[in-house]
Amino acid sequence: MAKRDKTPEWKPPEFDEVEFMHKEMRAAKATLLVVLWTVPSALLSFGLTVAGAAIVAFFAGIGMMFLLKWIFPILKVDISEYKRKDWLGHGVTFFFSWLAFWILLLNPPFADLTSPVILGVSSPNFGSTACWGSLNITTPRSIILNVTASDNVAVSAVTVTIAITGATTDLTHVPGTLLWQSTPVSVPNQTTATIRAVDTSGHSTTCDVLL
Repeated sequence: MAKRDKTPEWKPPEFDEVEFMHKEMRAAKATLLVVLWTVPSALLSFGLTVAGAAIVAFFAGIGMMFLLKWIFPILKVDISEYKRKDWLGHGVTFFFSWLAFWILLLNPPFADLTSPVILGVSSPNFGSTACWGSLNITTPRSIILNVTASDNVAVSAVTVTIAITGATTDLTHVPGTLLWQSTPVSVPNQTTATIRAVDTSGHSTTCDVLL
């Protein structure tokens, strides 16, 4: 007579729907609080960046991330069962959310920290050049000087100063484009022209061109 197998039949544990929902809600609440915490963190980094301490701003943001360990209990988040992977997940969420908010605040319409860019200089019959280049105007004459400048918001003024005379000319903006065209500039001899572009926030950039 064959022996009966006395090995107990394995049964999967019952799925606790209520406990699962509570766990998911706690996880969602923690993630939402992490994202909300990145807002003051980004504002802190923004303020330090505007003050000229960009490196400090970065590490201040990272420091705010480590404060989550103390912020969670204050906000009634149970971290007693948190493991390394839980903290790692919250850390990744914080880092990319904080970075996105910080970059957003550093750009218009919230801030303008970028100087304008002088893209090129040209003159009819004398060709064109980039900054620090040359137009090779070797005889005294009056020329039309064109400067193309751009900015992340808007260029408000462009001036040309002739080194040999010290005379400064304000260029006239051509509406609807980024091209700034001067009135005739008197070049008494081979000299250097210093071009200065200013944006609406007062940031400026300069470059020299040999005439």
